This record gives sequence, C-alpha cells and structure tokens, in this order.
Amino acid sequence: MFTKAEITQIRLKKLGMCEPFSEPKSFMRRTIALQSQNHQPALVNFVQHASMTWEDAEAFFESQQVVKIWANRLTLHTFLAEDWEMVFRVFGTRRNIVHRICEKEGLDLERILAEIDVLTRSKEVVNRKELEAIIGDYSAQVRSSIIAQAAIRGILYLLPSSDTIRNYSHRSRLGNYTEWAPNEAKDLEAMKALIHRYLAGYGPATWKDFRHWSGLTAGDIKEAVKALANELVIFTLDGEEYVALRDEKVPDTAQNVFLTGKFDQAVIAYKDPTWIMTEAQRKSAWTVNGHCSAIIVAANRAIGLWKYEWKKGVLIFTVSYFESACFQKEIKDELERFASRISPKPLEIQYNLG
Repeated sequence: MFTKAEITQIRLKKLGMCEPFSEPKSFMRRTIALQSQNHQPALVNFVQHASMTWEDAEAFFESQQVVKIWANRLTLHTFLAEDWEMVFRVFGTRRNIVHRICEKEGLDLERILAEIDVLTRSKEVVNRKELEAIIGDYSAQVRSSIIAQAAIRGILYLLPSSDTIRNYSHRSRLGNYTEWAPNEAKDLEAMKALIHRYLAGYGPATWKDFRHWSGLTAGDIKEAVKALANELVIFTLDGEEYVALRDEKVPDTAQNVFLTGKFDQAVIAYKDPTWIMTEAQRKSAWTVNGHCSAIIVAANRAIGLWKYEWKKGVLIFTVSYFESACFQKEIKDELERFASRISPKPLEIQYNLG
C-alpha cells in the first residue's frame, strides 16, 4: 500500500518535522506523550516541534494544561492533563510490574496508595521524602515504582521543576476533579482511542512499534484491535506487517532540515528506528547510559547529532556527522533559529559544524 519512502514522508509530516505545529496543544494531541525524565529535552521538543520560545514552553508547563506522569513502560512522560483519564484506563486498570514488585517485597500496594492519596490531598505540594516515608525503607526501585503507580492511578503528578527536585501535587489541584474507577466499557474505549491516536500520530507502523512505545502486550490490546478492524488497513512490506488508518494519505514531498531534541518521538516511538537511520547510526545516537541524543534530519534521513552547552554566557553548538559533512548552511540556519528562541539570550554563539 505504501513504500518505505512514502512511510517516511508520512511520519515526518505528522511529527511536525516538515512544518511545525501552530500551537502546543495540537502538537501534544498528535504525539500523545513526550518522554520526560529530564525537563530540558521536553522544553526543546516544544521549542522545535511547536515553534515556541523557551519562555512560552515553560509557561505552557506552568499553565497545568500538561502534566508529568508515569505511563508507557513505567517511564515519566508529559501528557495533556485532559488525557490523564485515558492513561488511567489503559495502564491503571491492569496488573503491571509494580504489583509484582510489591508482592515480592510483601508490601500492601493498595494501602500505600491510599495513604499517598490522603497525604497529597492534604497539602498543596508534597516532596519525595514525604512519599518515601509512607512507603518505608526499601530500594530506590521499589519506591520509584510505587510513586509511578500513584501517577498511573490518577493520584499525583510531578510538578515542573529542576531534574534534581521532585515535588508532587494531587490531581484535584488541576480542577474539575472526578473519581475514576475501572469500567470495562470505558477502559476498552480508552484503549481504542490510544491505538487510534498512535496510528494517527505515528503510523503507518507495526504492532511491534506500538507495543514498544506503549509497553503493552499483544494480549492487552487484542480486544481493542479487533474492535477497530473496520478503521484499519493492514499491508505487508519487506516481510513486515504494517497497520495504517483507512484514510491515510501520502503528503506532498518536503525535505527540510530539522533538529530534534533528545528523546525525540521520531526515534523512540518505534521499535525499529532504522526507518530514519541505519543500525550503526542508532547505536551512535544512544549514549552508554541509555539516553537518546538529539539528531539532525535532512533529506528524510538522520545525518548526524547535535548538542548545545553554555559556558559563561556563551552558547556553543556542536554537530557530529554520521558520515561526511553536509547541509552545513541549512544546519547553521536552524541552529540560529533555535538560539533566537532559547532563554537566557546568549552573549555569544559559537558553532562547531564538523
């Protein structure tokens, strides 16, 4: 149905890498979630994909239209606040690794979550040490898993802050608070919505891609996939089965130079990122501690990595090419555009373009 080149063009267009989104909520509705273990890459994602200034991106987080909660693969993500119930119904109504960890440690997960709920309702801001006091003297993995489960269950969210400060608030602080409980019909609709939105934002893709992105199993999604059958088209390409929404179309060709942030969804939303880079390049893009570097996309392929650092008010850009240097003028133009929207304003800019 589609060639690999057409799939690449569709994905780049959807992800705002041919033309930025006009405003951040449209970007979030399309991408669903941004991996956000570190706050700075999340801000860069908004600056690049939604064509915002740094101050605008920070204000968007402070506006409470988005929340930082744990979901996919028990990893911290940024979601629209309005999508939190979907997260609860997809991830919070089923057993996961947190249940198994607590059973192994002899912990009563429901009792702990109830105590966390009471504490976070009673105070506007709760710090991590207060949550850990409820959980008890257990490993960092156990404590972090239970805090993540509290977010998945719709109790608390992480406040936008520095990466070394962990403060939390109760969901009721967002306003329009309602209690959520498992409901078979609503839970199925939420799963269908998540799958449909993933394909609308990232498809055509494989079910392996979706399971990699979401952390869900084939069994978890089986009923929803069956219910969506009339809205999906399945086709085979190079021996791999792909899924697309029935109305999927190939956009006009566009080959912009685009600078992603770290943990960009163009890479981490797919089990197989070789749609945009080779396997060797993928290995170069991941650091030894598992962080996904910021990539440069040109001519519909990843051509290298970029980073920036501050030294005494000087903003220093460094570009590392996978192969030979290319698109240097276009890359510098994009770096200048990024620098014009970052905060604070640099006293000087230096370019190491390879």
